[in-house]
Amino acid sequence: MIARHRRGFTLIEVLASLAVAVLLIIPIARMITGTAGAFAGLERSTERRVGMQAAMAVAMTLNPLRTGRSVIGDFTVIVERYRFERDAALTTAGWQLYSVTVRRTDGSDGDVTQTVRLGKLQ
Repeated sequence: MIARHRRGFTLIEVLASLAVAVLLIIPIARMITGTAGAFAGLERSTERRVGMQAAMAVAMTLNPLRTGRSVIGDFTVIVERYRFERDAALTTAGWQLYSVTVRRTDGSDGDVTQTVRLGKLQ
């Protein structure tokens, strides 16, 4: 009898190659989803940073500083006297520390930023 050469793969070879492919695809898929999650977190962080920069720009536009509330664009700015142990010495020199809190007008994020500024007494 003459042996015939068969062409193609056996079922075991196909299943083994499929198992190897699955073992390679799973870590690659995890890396892709991890990268996508990190990118989304970076995008949210960038949006928060841009919002904080806008809020700080608004906080710096108030000149002269006066206690009270004012609405500037999308932000509500609250200015209050900042009290500390050397308050009297500053007041004698004609200066005052003010706490400046900036919030979104729509109230979505609460306080966007809070800072302390030095201003002349009126």
